[in-house]
Amino acid sequence: MAKILSQEEVDALLNSFLEEEKGGKESVATITPKKSPKREEKKGTIYNFRRPDRISKDQIRSIHYLHDRFARNFSSSLSAYLRALVEVNLVSVEQLTYAEFVLSLPDPTFFNAVSMSPLEIGAIIEVSPSIVFPIIDKLLGGSGAPHEGPSRAITEIEVKLMTGVLNLMLRDLKEAWKQIIELDMRITAQETSPQLIQIVAPNEVVVLIVFEIKMGASSGMVNFCIPSIVLEPIAQKFSQDWYTGRRKYSEEEIYRIRDILKEAIFEVFGEIKGKPLTLEEIMNLEKGDILMIEKKDFLNPLIVISGKPKFVGELFVQDERKAVKIKSIIKRFKNE
Repeated sequence: MAKILSQEEVDALLNSFLEEEKGGKESVATITPKKSPKREEKKGTIYNFRRPDRISKDQIRSIHYLHDRFARNFSSSLSAYLRALVEVNLVSVEQLTYAEFVLSLPDPTFFNAVSMSPLEIGAIIEVSPSIVFPIIDKLLGGSGAPHEGPSRAITEIEVKLMTGVLNLMLRDLKEAWKQIIELDMRITAQETSPQLIQIVAPNEVVVLIVFEIKMGASSGMVNFCIPSIVLEPIAQKFSQDWYTGRRKYSEEEIYRIRDILKEAIFEVFGEIKGKPLTLEEIMNLEKGDILMIEKKDFLNPLIVISGKPKFVGELFVQDERKAVKIKSIIKRFKNE
């Protein structure tokens, strides 16, 4: 049967082994291993797996541009609807989870679920009570002063009044989104508590577009919440070309614009340049004076269109009428 060594015996064996190695020709401590080449340290980026950004920065920039134009249009529409000066500004475009969005809202509030056909999932439009009650006051003939009473839920009659404002907003949203996709936006549900409507899972990422409405001394926020899963099928349409405002015209539109331009009227006349005169000579001109013209200028008058020389002409007679015949085109730089 093999003997089991104690800890003291193991330590003694190790010490004797080290002493023998030190007395040898080559010591273990003197061996210097070859240094391995240094590897380049790779820099990492912070990534939250619980809340990933599903929309790229370029797409967020395009969404910001689209709704900034919507804000300007809705400002004009709402001003005409309320017969008051109303200012609508885009505040921010950000990504967060649906649960975070709902928890950030007041309760009660004006909370609306909106369908976005042909997209499968809809969106949410929430209007803060701080601007809802001044708008209702304005619609009923009041001044639209800030609401100073206690926080309360919106009544059914007030919901009906605000639905008209909401439909106006949906009309301008559809017009703004036309460059991306034709949408049929309709109100599908209305509640005063944001907890009663859930369009996606709480941990689903959404794009929150925040607007501020100012009407006199009153102001409040409007939140437009779109689930990111809705934008994924049309993400490629948020291209840089669209963001910069470029639009691709169809061949039919190009021909129609060309036909309209054909009816435009321009002033065309022939110009014969004479000898340059000083201001003193011009002031001394009298009736009957003769101005000398260079022969080359007389033979080659300029054909001027809307004040800009475009062609070099040649004096011509047709049917006993004096005319100018186009001889050559004046080439100019593109930036002129």
